[in-house]
Amino acid sequence: MIACKACGGQPLRGWRCGPGADTGAMTMGIQPEERRACHDSALRCFGTAYIFECRAAPLRVALKLLAFSSLAGPVSIGALVVSVGASSRLLPLGIGIASFLSFAQILLSLWALVSHWQENLSYCLESKADNYRLAEKFVALGNNTRHSDGQWCTEYAVLEALGGDRQQLDLHHDITNEEKQMGMCAGLRQYQRECASCKKVPKALATSACPTCGQFKRRTWKWLL
Repeated sequence: MIACKACGGQPLRGWRCGPGADTGAMTMGIQPEERRACHDSALRCFGTAYIFECRAAPLRVALKLLAFSSLAGPVSIGALVVSVGASSRLLPLGIGIASFLSFAQILLSLWALVSHWQENLSYCLESKADNYRLAEKFVALGNNTRHSDGQWCTEYAVLEALGGDRQQLDLHHDITNEEKQMGMCAGLRQYQRECASCKKVPKALATSACPTCGQFKRRTWKWLL
């Protein structure tokens, strides 16, 4: 068998590289199972993107509140002095409250630094955007009927390589089984696919008894810990 330049000598399942395959031509068209694998990859990428989107939401809010609290104390004291005067009996009370809030803000800032809130948010946003983009490309390729066999094979191999690299990076961020089920539910709902276990298409991102797409709770606050 002549090695195909399009698939690098490793044709996908159901492909046969024939004479002239080194120019990108193949003797069989794209098989349904290969298109199915392409859509499966889209579902996986979409689910992963949704997981990191959920992680990013509380981190974004927490960082905004942290930035606000760092200014709220000093600004409040200044506003109090201007409104009631430096000799007012309310000023010591205001200073005491502001001091307490500032102390709490310092502790919260320390926790945010130790827990890497900013770094985690940056990664979540990067992974979300990357995985959503890959999902769109997998869907477009799975539905593409204009490419030649060789072009389809080449683009699929490139997307699988990119998806594999992204997946390896995401695995370092401890995706839990509960999150995987949440991502599966989101992907099945997005593409109106039937779950392999419960044989249902999720109509909402809600929990159920299904061990594949339903046993999860959206406890996004835990990523602040």
